[in-house]
Amino acid sequence: MVQTADKIKKIGLLGGTFDPVHNGHLAVAKHVLIALGLDAIWFIPASLPPHKDGHGGGLEISSFAHRAAMLEKAISQNPSYSVSDIEAKRSSPSYSIDTIHILLQQTGPQADLYFIIGADAFLEIVTWKRFLELPTLVNFVVISRPGYPPDKVGEVIRHNFTDYTFDPAHETWSSRHCKGLIILQHMEPVPISSTEIRKKIRRGEDIADLVPQQVKDYIKKQKLYIER
Repeated sequence: MVQTADKIKKIGLLGGTFDPVHNGHLAVAKHVLIALGLDAIWFIPASLPPHKDGHGGGLEISSFAHRAAMLEKAISQNPSYSVSDIEAKRSSPSYSIDTIHILLQQTGPQADLYFIIGADAFLEIVTWKRFLELPTLVNFVVISRPGYPPDKVGEVIRHNFTDYTFDPAHETWSSRHCKGLIILQHMEPVPISSTEIRKKIRRGEDIADLVPQQVKDYIKKQKLYIER
């Protein structure tokens, strides 16, 4: 379960389907935690992700219980990490704006939230529900991705968040009207995807170098992904 924010000031929010969680997800969490001096990372598995092909489009995802259990096992040795079950309590698609409002009600105004997102996803932010409201609530941490140069991120910001200005020394965008920063973070790419992991499992290939051992053991025990 996720921690309360009584004493936590800076909280990173890392959402995703996590089907399954893998070493790439954990590398992003570790990088952001250290680089920005955060107090915690909250992993938020989506229940009904609206941007997945499966929302009315046929891609079956594992149950929330399985995905949350794998996350709990993956982060069990790091006291700075927690798993939030906030999405399991909702019957509607997991829109980020709704999740953030609920989290802010839980954490209170003393918490400073950092929404972690890949550069590829950030370029699609104009398709998100009430996306212009997001920087008024949280900071964005945009993680570099191969093939998605920072100038593309800058174009999205300039065209949509027009009052933001760029500080090249810190690679950070800020606004006089919105509290949220947009922070660019560069890290070595970790070429792992949940899709490829599922394919490897179906082919009977080893995934030991792609996921924590506890996650591999859970997948094997629960016989996940074999028939998908």
